[in-house]
Amino acid sequence: MKKKLALMCMAGVVIAGISACGGKKSDDKTTQTMETVPSTEAAQTDTEEETAADTERVSDREDYVGLQDLEIEDYITLADYKNMNVSAKRPAVDDESIEMYINAELLVGTITDRAVRKGDVTNIDFEGKMDGVAFEGGTASDFELTIGSGRFIPGFEDGLVGVMPGETVDLNLTFPESYDPNPDFAGQEVVFTVTVNGIQGSAQYESVTPEIMKQMGLSYKTKEELWEAGKKDMEQNADETFEANARDAVLQKLVEESEVTSIPEYLVEEEAQNYNLYMESLTAMYDMDLETFVGAVSGLTLEEYDSQVNEMCTDLVRQYLVMEAVARAEGIEVTDKMVQERADKEAEEYGYASGDELIEQVGFTSYRIAIVQEKVTKRLMEIVSVEEEGTQEASES
Repeated sequence: MKKKLALMCMAGVVIAGISACGGKKSDDKTTQTMETVPSTEAAQTDTEEETAADTERVSDREDYVGLQDLEIEDYITLADYKNMNVSAKRPAVDDESIEMYINAELLVGTITDRAVRKGDVTNIDFEGKMDGVAFEGGTASDFELTIGSGRFIPGFEDGLVGVMPGETVDLNLTFPESYDPNPDFAGQEVVFTVTVNGIQGSAQYESVTPEIMKQMGLSYKTKEELWEAGKKDMEQNADETFEANARDAVLQKLVEESEVTSIPEYLVEEEAQNYNLYMESLTAMYDMDLETFVGAVSGLTLEEYDSQVNEMCTDLVRQYLVMEAVARAEGIEVTDKMVQERADKEAEEYGYASGDELIEQVGFTSYRIAIVQEKVTKRLMEIVSVEEEGTQEASES
């Protein structure tokens, strides 16, 4: 089976706004692919600036022609999108799906009116001190701990049995004589100050009672009220999912049925360059070169990676051409001023010092086309009629 790279620039035919080739900067460690601790953000920023300074951007070439300035009819013949036949799926909302949703989403709460028991999933804050001094790795907030799991040193979890939510206790404990995570702690006395914030509660619709719902802090007074809330949520979710599926179906069919006669290779090269600059900023976080990073994350060789990036960016530019053609056909204008104003507004949200820096990192073409697609998609959904899958067959039978 062909190895696939987890390419972050696009999903299907939908250009994911700012996430295209150089998306939002993030310091959320939970989203990291590798467990290696990254360098500081300042070091990462320095590396990005050095990389950008050393690389001649495709868009800086003298013969560069931006997508917005192309004679678009030389590259594409649009599908008859106003008369396209498009269908999309709507998730089923039946009794089984409603009950599953209620069990997973609505019958979850926090128990505060009884003491902790073995087997409970608790939410706790704790701070550990040795000789009155807090130590590294011994403090956490909103930590979920199943009592009896054995995740903590002996005595910690047992010491929370019988504690009421909202109470704080001091646990005088001793690290085991053999403590592999940190041998320096072995045999040392420690005091953990622990606050039990609450006990995770859950129930099943079939057996839940008003008393159990009240105990979990839920607002539903009866099972009937709970059912209506679940049904309303499911119907709303189905509507939103259908709308998303409809947008995807329209864009996919539009791209598939439009004839792209030529794809400017330099635009493909530009997208690949933007993507690689973004990837290089990630590799710097792990003190790796691109080849090592790609191999560790995806198992691809650098040659396979380059091939997949080129394929991805070719598809991306094909979509750009289609979006640009529709925009012109529908009289939708996205000026440089509009792009700059949007970037200036979004720069802080995406972790950049200015709109210019955001555009420089993402690439003008990618950033502008995200705005174009937003406007084009809105217009298409006003023009193209999308049928719910199964409707036509049902009416014929």
